[in-house]
Amino acid sequence: QTSVPTFAVPKMSDDKSEVKEDERLMKLIIYSSKHSQEEIAGYLKELGGEDAIIYGDIYVGKALHGKTFLLLMGAACLNEEEPLAPQIEANKVLFKIAVGDEGPDAQAALLVMLELYCYKERRQELNEFSAVLKVLWNRDIVAEEQIENWCNNERALQEFSPRHFSQEDAEAIRASSREFIEWVQAGEDE
Repeated sequence: QTSVPTFAVPKMSDDKSEVKEDERLMKLIIYSSKHSQEEIAGYLKELGGEDAIIYGDIYVGKALHGKTFLLLMGAACLNEEEPLAPQIEANKVLFKIAVGDEGPDAQAALLVMLELYCYKERRQELNEFSAVLKVLWNRDIVAEEQIENWCNNERALQEFSPRHFSQEDAEAIRASSREFIEWVQAGEDE
């Protein structure tokens, strides 16, 4: 069995001066305005995440990460001015079908892409991530084991995309996640 190499390649538009955006993002945004969360999840699955353009780089062999990026940046139509956790709650059906039902690898990919999303788009959420984890866990979008694995691996984002990694940000988002981990563990002890 041969393994498919995974790597990021800078993607340039035809004029070589501007980074191109993944065309699936706009398709999802348009589709999302006229369809149910179940239909959006189906369309996202149909489009897939293979060879996704994520913040200017094309990611080969990272379809789950690509799909979760398209979920965050396109399908869910997140408002950067509003807190993230309530928006995930409002889109719980979409997130559950698109990620939660797809298994542990998709759940792990979502956590890494949420970390990247917060790093690039919502820096304030780096210090308020427990609320996001609580929604993901409460709505069976991400299992406790996946959250703990991500929380214990400060280099999860670096393993996906070294150029977007910051040790300081990795520590900040995980420090803010400890409140959730302690809350879950306290519930198990009762």
